[in-house]
Order: sequence, then C-alpha cells, then structure tokens
Amino acid sequence: MTNTLLAKYRKVVEQTFIPIFAKDNYDTEILLKGCELAGAKVIEYTLRRDDADKVIPTLKERYYDNVVFVGSTLDDDMIVQQMKEKYPQIMTIDELAPYVDGFVSMLPYTDETLEKYRNTHISIPAAETSGEAFRQMKSGAAFIKTCGPDFSFSKTLHAVPTFNYCPTFITGGVNRERMDEAFEAGNILCAAGLELLLKGEKPEKLTAERVAELVSLYINAAKEAREKVYPNLKDIENMSDEEFLNALPNYCRLR
Repeated sequence: MTNTLLAKYRKVVEQTFIPIFAKDNYDTEILLKGCELAGAKVIEYTLRRDDADKVIPTLKERYYDNVVFVGSTLDDDMIVQQMKEKYPQIMTIDELAPYVDGFVSMLPYTDETLEKYRNTHISIPAAETSGEAFRQMKSGAAFIKTCGPDFSFSKTLHAVPTFNYCPTFITGGVNRERMDEAFEAGNILCAAGLELLLKGEKPEKLTAERVAELVSLYINAAKEAREKVYPNLKDIENMSDEEFLNALPNYCRLR
C-alpha cells in the first residue's frame, strides 16, 4: 500500500485506538519503543509535552510508514506566537505540517485551514455543536473529535436524523472498561493518553515491553468493542480500497 492519504486514513481506521503522548513523567524513548513493539502504526504526539518541538520534527524520519498526528494544536498563528512565551514547545499548524500526517485539537478549526490541508493531511478538530461538526466536515475534516467522559454529544451526532454521517473520535475517560460504551455511542475511533494506560506504573521502572503490553490490550479491546457495533469493519485490513470505503459507516470525503 502506498503512502497516500487514503492509505493513511485506512491505517487510522484499522487501528481503532490511538495512543496519545500527553504531558507525563515517562521517558519519551521508552514510550515510542513500546508503541513500536505493540505494532501501533498511528500515534498522537501532543504539544503539551515539553519536548514536542524537538521530537515532532524527527518522528516521520524514524517512523516513515506510521501515521503521526500532532495534538493540542491551536488554529491561530497570533495566539500561538504569544503563548510561545509561556509554552516554548508549541508550534503553528503551518510549522507542523511538513513533519506530520495530521492534526488534532480540542478546539474547532477554521474553514480556511481545513480547506488548505484537506488533500494532504488528516484533520481531526473538535466540535461542541452539531452545526460546528457539520461545517468542519464540509470543509475537509476527516473525523470530529468529541470529549468524554460523557458520551452524550457523540450520541447526538449519531442520532437517526443525521443518517450517521459523522465519523467521531472520542477521547477523555476512555479506559478498557468503557470501550463498549464508547462505540455504542456511535464513535468509530477512540484514544487515550498513555498516562491513563500506565496509571500506577513507576517511571523509573517502566520498560518498553510493559508499554507494548498495555497498548496492545487497548488496541485489541477497542477493535473487539467496535466490531460489535460496526460488524462490517471486521477484518478491514484484508479489504481492497473499494471494499474498505464501502464498509465505512460514515461519510468519507476520499470516496
């Protein structure tokens, strides 16, 4: 499979669960190695990590076949430049674009940004209203991020009158015990910070093998939970591109 936008989109949907590198006390190299050992082809590295401006530019060189998202993005250059005084690791979307495959935010994106990157990157902005979600999907968003631990907004976006058009990506409070609930709300993807997966693990004793074990558990649990809701997505790794696109339950602008 070539490294086209569709190929990247497929990897994201196929993995189902995305590990997030948020701000924590764990060693970056151990976390990256653990995700690699787990076979994770998709990660989200957030600008909340103090080393983000140093690590993000290197990730695609190291993991060319992987899909690298940058999270905690802000879609305004002036705001980023001012906040850089307190958070020197943050970067603008334009600065990040050469180094990553996609962007994630807990805030909306402008139509201008979505249209600019719709053919080159996978954008996952957040929405707080149904209208905001619809606008962003029209402008080029690949998925819409919804924030837990309450799944009610995801359910709203998947209500019968919407015809299930919106592919949603849920983060916040999604542990293994809530996987079934997360996908029953209609979501097609879920994610969680590695600090949630590693809760109780001491940084000085953490190994890449332990990270891999926990990441694998979450990926497998997410796939199992999603297949109960969307059985057409079972074994999508073995489908042709046409079969994959036809199996998707939501709108995909790559069709």
